[in-house]
Amino acid sequence: MMPYYFKPCRVVVAFALMLSIASTTIAILRTGGANESTLSADEQSLKNVGIGLDPASLLDYFRRRTPSTEGQAKLQKYAHQLDSVVYIVRAKATDELIRAGRAVLPILRDVVETGNAETARRAQYCIQIIEQNTRPALIAVAARVLAERNPEGAAETLFGYIPFVEVAAIEDVRQAMKRVAYIDGKARAFFESHAGLDAKRRAAAGWILAGSREAKQRTSAIALLRDESVEVRFLTASALLAAREPDAAPVLIAVLSSGNPEIAWRAEDLLFRLAGENAPSVWLDLANDNNGGKVRDAWIDWWKANHAKINWPSLQLDDQILGFTLVCENQRADGSGRIYEVNAAGQIRFQSPATNPIDAQHLPGGRILIGDSRASLIYELDARGQIGWKYTGIAPTSVQRLANGNTVVSTYQSILELTREGKTVFSYTTQGHTYQARKIPTGNYVWIDACGEITEIDAKGKLIAKVKTGHGLAWGSVERLRNGHYLVALGGVGKVQEIDQQGKVHWEKGVNNPNRATRLANGNTLVASHGDSCVYEFDAQGHERWRHQCAGRPFATLRR
Repeated sequence: MMPYYFKPCRVVVAFALMLSIASTTIAILRTGGANESTLSADEQSLKNVGIGLDPASLLDYFRRRTPSTEGQAKLQKYAHQLDSVVYIVRAKATDELIRAGRAVLPILRDVVETGNAETARRAQYCIQIIEQNTRPALIAVAARVLAERNPEGAAETLFGYIPFVEVAAIEDVRQAMKRVAYIDGKARAFFESHAGLDAKRRAAAGWILAGSREAKQRTSAIALLRDESVEVRFLTASALLAAREPDAAPVLIAVLSSGNPEIAWRAEDLLFRLAGENAPSVWLDLANDNNGGKVRDAWIDWWKANHAKINWPSLQLDDQILGFTLVCENQRADGSGRIYEVNAAGQIRFQSPATNPIDAQHLPGGRILIGDSRASLIYELDARGQIGWKYTGIAPTSVQRLANGNTVVSTYQSILELTREGKTVFSYTTQGHTYQARKIPTGNYVWIDACGEITEIDAKGKLIAKVKTGHGLAWGSVERLRNGHYLVALGGVGKVQEIDQQGKVHWEKGVNNPNRATRLANGNTLVASHGDSCVYEFDAQGHERWRHQCAGRPFATLRR
């Protein structure tokens, strides 16, 4: 029996990735403080580089990285001078741009995209030097700690900094800004004064105003749905849709053919959430964005036929599951591997080649973290199929991105936690083949090995628990559940089990050589079967609710 998911979905011909709404637009509409473990780690990260935790120091961190209007004009002037035929002018411009640090990166990237080949090369040189000598991960960390402290001026400071935030940290900064943007549900007054601001700040203002409990402020956000910037229109519409404002839907439909594929894909996913199983049967093709008009017209027809039927007061977009399953697949007939996503009907939404993908995780901004064991590579793949951050030289058996930007990696003989700069902040040597490791909210590390043992240690390496599950695993996985139990896939043993810390089995399902098991939000269990070359979904009674037959061997799978 197939569960209720969204039936129509896009087929992707090219190897490119679309944006993950589950971890971007929807996620950033939620608020809430950091848990104690994350906050403590964030504070320590700032202390390690000499950044004070007092309000004045945190505010100063962002204000020093926010150029004034005059400062921005100077940076633009220097960027234009990269094209000068006079060497001394070019050299000075290069030095000044590098000295400006990460705040000038958006300007330099614009030069790379729009300048001639030689100017783009010089701009790229500046970008390379700046990125080598600065730490982008600290931006997200500092934003979270600032939001936790919430001193006077925090919201306005983050709002001012928005135009200079890089893609990797933008969601963290927006989320931090949202946490301090409201007083009793009403957005702070300066968000209403968005006329004349740059598009980045207008988009942020529209996003914040759309989430206000005050009708007048939401009306102000609706006015931004007519903004000249597609980013402003989209971000405002996405927040208004979450606030159950019908005016948002036609704007999301319009941006499907806006000429900005990245935003179009994000808008389309929101529309799929809105439409459910009644959505149009066409979708954007990431290999050919020229069909945006066809998709837009189909959604216009859908809106005309269905808008009056939508129960807006009960709409809960952030609680809905798209039903898209990500698969890390190896050992295909030609020896290749790939990472790909399918809908409930088994249609491929996207696929991207990989040597031997062993694990993956959705990240904010539509990126996907991938661990490739044979290539000894851990990397982020963006919505256009481009590799961004990467770490080379170790063969991962599992990967996990933490809220503070660090990455937890298991190899056959170790557990590591790496910063975005590649610094090792935690290292532990394990006994035997380690198949999967995770850092859990308590700050402890949990892993499963070939001996069938689950081990949990604290941040100092002290043993917390050890549970025996079986003998001689061919592969396996472990997931710490909210109830304190472990969900384990016992490859070779042929079982998926939920066990407690004493090893007592509370749930069990026989599966042919399972590599990975994960518990879904609906209580079902998603399993990658190496033996059957298949991904299964089982309910609490062990009944099969869904399956997807793979061309090769699935090593990891997850659902959004």
